Amino acid sequence: MQVLEIIKFVWPLIILQLAVQVYAIYDLAKRGKTKNLNFAIWLIIIILGEILGSIVYLLVGRAEEE
Repeated sequence: MQVLEIIKFVWPLIILQLAVQVYAIYDLAKRGKTKNLNFAIWLIIIILGEILGSIVYLLVGRAEEE
């Protein structure tokens, strides 16, 4: 496989990962409170956990809307 073919395959995955991370950080900041862990810990999980950390936050870390 040539480098350009790999880049064409990986580029959409990188965009998807960044989009999910940005949405998770936006949601975290908008809600201001979370379940299970505090704000700073969830922020670290979202940033360092890449797409998996973002998905975990969206599934189990979000506080209920009031």
